[in-house]
Amino acid sequence: MLFKKILLATDFSQCAEQLWNCAGELRELGAKELVAVHVAPLTGGRLSDHAKEKLDQHLAELKDLGFGVRSLVRTGPAAQEIRDVAEEEDVDLVLLGAKGENRIREFFLGSTARDLIRICDKPVLVEKFKMLEDEQECAAVCTRKFRRVLLPLDFSEDSLRIYELVRDKLAPWVDEAVLAHIVDQGSSKKVVEKMKNEAQDRLAALRLNLADAGVETEIRIRTGIPSKYLAQIAEEDAVTLVMMPTRGAGNVTELLLGSTAENVARHSSRPVLLFPVKK
Repeated sequence: MLFKKILLATDFSQCAEQLWNCAGELRELGAKELVAVHVAPLTGGRLSDHAKEKLDQHLAELKDLGFGVRSLVRTGPAAQEIRDVAEEEDVDLVLLGAKGENRIREFFLGSTARDLIRICDKPVLVEKFKMLEDEQECAAVCTRKFRRVLLPLDFSEDSLRIYELVRDKLAPWVDEAVLAHIVDQGSSKKVVEKMKNEAQDRLAALRLNLADAGVETEIRIRTGIPSKYLAQIAEEDAVTLVMMPTRGAGNVTELLLGSTAENVARHSSRPVLLFPVKK
């Protein structure tokens, strides 16, 4: 299966504790091993011992689900340490939560998640949260992560590779997919219309292939800044997960604005699964 070994990174914050609830779904998708890591501010001492105890408490419960489990406590810059553990353990997926909330109780990307996206060579699933009605507790935005997925497609090799993963491996767990393409608004109206028509034809062909795999599919085409409209589509279509590469075809404008993947992960209210570009 695609994700056999999972690395779960937690700082023990209220929302990060919700990440453990993802384990059952990942087990159904074929996950067999789970490594839990906490990056502590100090080396050794009671804080590290306490962190190890908390990790082991959670992992004891996961054993009942059939996981092989292991806990680690590291010290140093959080993103770098998580990246290093992901490499050392050769995991198939890194799971962590978005962190931080503003005045209107919306959760955005924390510095650890942002930095990890930039440096990690493993797929990273950034979980998003919502406040419950009493605004005292948070919960994961979606369960059944792969039920309705958004696939941004710029027709680069890496975006098509993710599409193929859904078609060839994840289709049994995916009920619906939204195929999205954002056209550069910097061209003339005539060129924009031509690009939209070409994108429509290419997406329609991809849609048929997903239909053959048993996945219902919708198409969305917008004109403008990719990260802005992808986050908007994710919300409007109530997707359960956005799946995209860390870099796409791109252009100079997008480089100046920052990476599309990072901005989608930052601003989307929906969980985002980012795949490293193929080397």
